[in-house]
Order: sequence, then C-alpha cells, then structure tokens
Amino acid sequence: MALTKREKIVLGEVVRQFILSGAPVSSALIAEKSKLGMSPATIRNILAELERKEYISQPHTSAGRVPRTAAYRMYVDSLMKMSRLSGEEREQICQTVQQTASEFEDVLKEVARILAQVSHQLGILVSPRIEEGIFQRLELIDLSADKILLVMTIESGFVKTVILEVDFTISPRKIQVVSQILNERLQGLKVAEIRSRFSGIVRDIWNEESGLVQVFARKADRLFDFRENIRLYFMGTHHIFQQPGFSNVEAASSVVELLENREVIVHLLDQETEIAPITVKIGEEIKEQKMQECSIISARYRVGNIQGILGIIGPTRMNYSKIVPLVDFTARTITSVHGKN
Repeated sequence: MALTKREKIVLGEVVRQFILSGAPVSSALIAEKSKLGMSPATIRNILAELERKEYISQPHTSAGRVPRTAAYRMYVDSLMKMSRLSGEEREQICQTVQQTASEFEDVLKEVARILAQVSHQLGILVSPRIEEGIFQRLELIDLSADKILLVMTIESGFVKTVILEVDFTISPRKIQVVSQILNERLQGLKVAEIRSRFSGIVRDIWNEESGLVQVFARKADRLFDFRENIRLYFMGTHHIFQQPGFSNVEAASSVVELLENREVIVHLLDQETEIAPITVKIGEEIKEQKMQECSIISARYRVGNIQGILGIIGPTRMNYSKIVPLVDFTARTITSVHGKN
C-alpha cells in the first residue's frame, strides 16, 4: 500500500530506532529522538495506520512497534541515508585486494574476513564462475605411452590440468598437431560453450588419424567442466550467534548449517544477485526457508571477464546504511584492480 509523506518519515524512524536498540519502538521515543514536530498522539495514529498497512507489527499490547519485511524494503529503497566508510576501512579493503603477490584464492579469503570484521556479520564470497570465461589456449604434454597432460588456460589467468588416459600410442608430433588444431578451433569461445558444443566444433576432423580428437569428444563434458572449481569462502560465523536480531539459537544454527552446503549457497546467491550493482534481499524475499530471518546484501565483482559474487549475511535487523556501501565499495575495488587482468 502507498504511504503518505508523514507515514514514510515515521516509518523511517521506526526502522532506524529498531536497528539501533533492537527494542520495540514507541511513539514517545520517536517524538523524543526524531524532532519531527509531531506529538506522541499524532505519531500513535500514524503507527496504527502503518500497522494496518502491514509495514510494522506490535509484539504485544502496550508494546512499541517493530518493522516487518515491507518496512525494511521501503527503508532500504528510499528512506535511509548511506553512511561513509572510514578512511581506515577503505584503506584496509584496498590493501587486501591489491595483494598481487598472494594467490588469488588467499585474496578472496582475506576479503571475506574483512567484510565480516567491518560489518560484524557473516562475510561471504563466491569465486569467479570460470565456465563463463573465455578459452585462451591448451597445451598437451606427453607423459607416458598412455598418459597425456592437458593444461588449459582461461583468460584472466585461471588454469586447469587434467591427465588424459588413452589406450593407444600417439607420437609427440601428432600430439602437437592436435593441440594446434584445437587451439585454432576453440580460441575465443566460452568454456561452457565448448563443453556443450565440442562434438559439433570438431565434427569435420572427428576421424583425424591420431584418434585423440575422439578422446576429447568423449570426455569433453568432464574436461571442460569447471563447476567444481567454484569456491565458497565465508568468515565471521561467530558473529551470527552474537546477533540479537535472531529470534533463537536454532535460527542462527540453521544459517551456519546451510553454509556447509556449498551448492545451495552458491545457487542462492546467484539467484539473489541481479544485474544491478548491488542487491538487497530481506526476510521472506529470500527463497530458502532457513534464511528468512536474514538479509543478504550482495554484489558482483569481476576478474578479467569472469564474474564472482560477494556479500554479507546477517539478521534482518542490520545496519543497512553501513553495509550496503561496504559491499558496493569492496566489489568495485576488486573489479578495478583485477577486472582487466
């Protein structure tokens, strides 16, 4: 339901005061803290209307009001004022992301830790989806009479190695010829496209004399499958249990338990993170039942031409005005530093 200007102002105060204190917000508190120039009686009437419109609820008679999902959504979309990260926080994030001497996996772990540390929530990071990357080259190295080492490089510097077992002998020269042909055919294609279309890509050379192309075709589904390379990094699980925003220990435990299921979390974040620069999903907006006392603030970052996802998970009562710019700044910093690699 649409809100009047005064209803929006009062609703914003309810959300702000509830985030600060965690206690139901009364009309007297709003009148005292907000300096709106409205009497408690007027504010009570507005609160009653907001409750009727299902933006807030009253835990019990004579108690103040608490925000519902619709209230948080209105607050995030149009009522809150963004906080600024401190210079120290920005510097900490930049230094972490710019650790070019470190393995990129270590950088991602450290970014998850910084997100958790600054937000006092759960910092989470999904590694780039390599299957969306562009094939760069492959090398075939003769290991023995029946084993060939495949080294595949994806733009952005990601590498996959696989040992191919063959039941026939193939000379190093023929291995080199097949390698050259495949590099010419696959250059510039997405890995996912190669995986699904490999047989069609090599149909006209299926019967080349070495037989190696047929081996590739039979095993393409595995050779070009990078789904297992997706990594989930999360830090700050102890913050979950310290949050009064969760109604009980079971709710927090459910979230931590869910983190052990990498596929579910990756799928959930992939669903929740839209094309927009930053996505905020609150309470019942999250499709996973165990997460409906949470909010997820997430953004996509880029390494070369491959996207990953980072974000923060916490209770619906979280400091959105601080955490939204934190997630946004971190994602933009990673893209700025690594997006052209």
